[in-house]
Amino acid sequence: GMKSWQIARKSIVGCVSDFAAKGVQPKASLISLGIPSSITRNDIDQLADGFKKATNEYKLEIIGGDTNETNGLIIDCCMVGFSEKIVRRNGAVPGDKLVVTGFFGYPPLGLKVLQESLNIPDKIKQKAISSILLPAPKLELALALAKISTFSSSIDSSDGLAISLHQLAEASRVGFEVSKMPADKNLIDIVDNVGIDIEDVIFYGGEEYEIIATIPEEKWEAAQRIALDMGTPLIEIGKVTDDSDQILFDDGNYEYNIDRRGWVHLS
Repeated sequence: GMKSWQIARKSIVGCVSDFAAKGVQPKASLISLGIPSSITRNDIDQLADGFKKATNEYKLEIIGGDTNETNGLIIDCCMVGFSEKIVRRNGAVPGDKLVVTGFFGYPPLGLKVLQESLNIPDKIKQKAISSILLPAPKLELALALAKISTFSSSIDSSDGLAISLHQLAEASRVGFEVSKMPADKNLIDIVDNVGIDIEDVIFYGGEEYEIIATIPEEKWEAAQRIALDMGTPLIEIGKVTDDSDQILFDDGNYEYNIDRRGWVHLS
């Protein structure tokens, strides 16, 4: 379902999302292309348009790259940025708040709409499709929060909420107790109506390009104020525990372990 310009844009946006999770402004990118002989001039123009859109959105420059002939389209994006300090994955401590920068579930729902012709109301359908074709990492929010060293640890969520939580916990040698599922009511209602497991969509879907982070209690109020001023509220979904590597969901009604599942490279 993606147009060539959307593919090009998303190749850059995927890297931007990792920079956002580290609180770093990307500055430059190298783009290497593998292009099939069947590609059209219109496709090339669309790719260029997509790269341009992304660089304008996130204020970075394409400074070079390489081009070769391949059997299928390949886009490789290498990105560079600079910062005096980056947020690592190993800084979470028990008592920190567990937060995300947006709701989860729309991209995997959008993928089901595109691949399986899932029939859902148009308003939700368009939001779901847009979320996977045109992801929008919260770079500006991340940079604003980085100025006051808000996050004690953080990670990009594109591989899925569950596996990202496990990776963050393993790096910090802590556990997490998730008390709130980061899903809006509209999505929950739609998923229930079409018979999809809400936990699968939220925890194991992926492609959200949100930030998963931990915030010390004493920095929570300032972080909330900055996020609200920018129109992008932080969503508190749980807390850091000292039960190393255990990722537990407990909302007072249901309790279960969140499995270590998600996108695994070279699987």
